[in-house]
Amino acid sequence: MSNPKQMLPAPILFSGDEPFWEATRTGRLLVKKCNHCGESHYYPRVHCPFCGSGDTVWQEVSGKGTVYSYSIVARSRRPLAPAIIELDEGVRISSVIADADVYALKIGDTVQVQFMPTHEGPPAPAFTTIAAEAARAYSRQALMALGEIHASASAAFQRAAVIGAGNMGTGITLSLLAAGLEVLLIDSTQGSLDKGVERITESLTQDTSKGRINVTHKAELLGKLRTSTAMRDVADADVIIEAVWEQMALKKEIFVALDKHAKPGALLATNTSTLDVGQIASVTRRPESVVGLHFFNPAQVMKLLEVIRSTSTSAAALGAAKALAKRLGKTAIVVGICDGFVGNRLMIARERQASRLLLEGALPQQIDRVLREFGLPMGTFELQDMAGGIELSYRARKGTPTADWLIERLFELGRIGQRAGKGYYRYEVGKRAPIADPEVASLIYEASALAGIARRHISDQEIHDRLILPMINEGAKLIEDGIVDRASDIDLVWQFGYGWPNWKGGPMYYADNLGAAAITKRLIELHSKHGEVFRPAALLTRLAETGQRFTALPA
Repeated sequence: MSNPKQMLPAPILFSGDEPFWEATRTGRLLVKKCNHCGESHYYPRVHCPFCGSGDTVWQEVSGKGTVYSYSIVARSRRPLAPAIIELDEGVRISSVIADADVYALKIGDTVQVQFMPTHEGPPAPAFTTIAAEAARAYSRQALMALGEIHASASAAFQRAAVIGAGNMGTGITLSLLAAGLEVLLIDSTQGSLDKGVERITESLTQDTSKGRINVTHKAELLGKLRTSTAMRDVADADVIIEAVWEQMALKKEIFVALDKHAKPGALLATNTSTLDVGQIASVTRRPESVVGLHFFNPAQVMKLLEVIRSTSTSAAALGAAKALAKRLGKTAIVVGICDGFVGNRLMIARERQASRLLLEGALPQQIDRVLREFGLPMGTFELQDMAGGIELSYRARKGTPTADWLIERLFELGRIGQRAGKGYYRYEVGKRAPIADPEVASLIYEASALAGIARRHISDQEIHDRLILPMINEGAKLIEDGIVDRASDIDLVWQFGYGWPNWKGGPMYYADNLGAAAITKRLIELHSKHGEVFRPAALLTRLAETGQRFTALPA
């Protein structure tokens, strides 16, 4: 079901308009043709604007045309550009271009009609670009390439256990409960379990208040939840998902216990985002039954599930993991083992450059604007403020040689993100809109001086190249190393896990549109200025020489 907040308001309907709106329900666009003068015009005029005659009839048109003029709605929930479209039939109509790369629009670009759902009304005509439609078609093909999973396979899961009652553990529990499974939540202390159940109850209460579920359903879901501090209670679970801190020793300790208590045939999964699943599996007597299930936060909302295979993982276990993902309403992408797997590996490459750009001369608001205009739902530093990235980065670096002066100062000043009202930006009470803060700019200038870096003007194009091209380069390495089965898997990870718009395909689809030769040339330039991180991947260089496309490589 579409989110009403992201839908257009229902149009106002007038008597005589019924044929127009009935046509929109079947994907057809109508205009009025004047029988007196022969000219055509666009709804809602009843009388011909050319001669004033009321002798007009509805006429179906192709829905194709070109951009005559346009403007862009900044910071819209979805890309929108109010525009005048000149149809192939010669009629000019006022409409909107939506769900397309509006910042790349040019006068004369070819567009075609699409019909957008409205809140409790008939579909409304809008337009999109040919490039956006091609990207969406590619995205549909990418999903089909994953293969069909029969519902009968997911029906085998009736009871689940989740180890760890923190944020991820409770989110995973909510996802399992929503899919109809009985869930046992385990933690080492009763206090942690009580807090976990409280979070789960609060989330379900919020769903009830927003009309997503009713009170009876909430009670049913809570009735399927049990808790325990004893690992032996996992004995009847069909799937067990460990969701504790990213510490290898702790995870290995848990899997030794799971191996002892889990029933034969149970799927054993670790919700790791970085660690080697093969090492975790190696402490069990059934490594073939162990997979990684990388849920994205919040687990009960995000639609991506990275399924991580080790060299020991059996085909049966992979099939079971994909079936579980289907049961949870998630898209499963099978990936191999590497640092950050697929999604985070590309994200890390981007984030490192974003931090470096701050020191060299950019500010958070410029970097984030470039990413939003590129098509992503939010920028790097807006995302970090929302997800508590400053505190996470501070704690991850503490006590290591990789200290970061700027991160430390932001943390010390209590600038840990939205929930504190300030991070890379400041936030007004009860609002999420980021506001540029002079204090942060001053800290960034000081960080540059301490690092001995002379700040300079950095263009939007350089920001684009240094953030996006390293992602493509890492994607090329993933394909070459066999971490993914096909380039489109990387694109789906970024669509479902990070908000890359389907009208732009994904990092590798975007790379194909830029061309491997152009990307390689620019990376070589950046490599000469900024070092080894920009050295073109071997596969990228090869594609530049042969003219091949990432998305055309055999699986």
